[in-house]
Amino acid sequence: MSLQLKLIGAVVTLFWLGASVWMYGSSQYAKGAESVRMTYTHAIDTQKIEAAKTLAIETEKTQTLTDALYTAKNQQELQDAKHKSITNTLARDLRAATGPSGRLRDPNAAGCGRGSDSATGDVASTAGDRADDGADGSGLLSIELTALLSRLGAEADAVNLAYTSCRADAYSVRGEALP
Repeated sequence: MSLQLKLIGAVVTLFWLGASVWMYGSSQYAKGAESVRMTYTHAIDTQKIEAAKTLAIETEKTQTLTDALYTAKNQQELQDAKHKSITNTLARDLRAATGPSGRLRDPNAAGCGRGSDSATGDVASTAGDRADDGADGSGLLSIELTALLSRLGAEADAVNLAYTSCRADAYSVRGEALP
């Protein structure tokens, strides 16, 4: 055989040998890459399962706390409604005590409430002597004073109800029993 044929045979053999080594390396790299991918996929799937379990546990805890909070809120609203009802009843009784004139009576005036130490005639004449007093001899308070006392009473009741509600909320948030 001629030298050219031998040289061509050697080049073809070298080419074939290089291609075989390259293909073998490429297939081994692909197997290794697939193995790593499967390892990572398995690790990620395991993490997903653990995360789903943790999420379910935390969701259940959150739901339990939310339910407890709603229960406490509903109980507080019932108590607030009861307190508001009591306040409304007392306000209605106070309005009923004003009588047909719509004015409150002076508890210290003669013939009203606990009475006074002085004679009945002295109280009536004293109240009638002061024209700017606004009260008349029957022991009624002035319209302005009655309105002021009614307004201040309603405001005090609103503040007391809000304070009671907030205090109960604070105790329930802290998990303490009301004193």
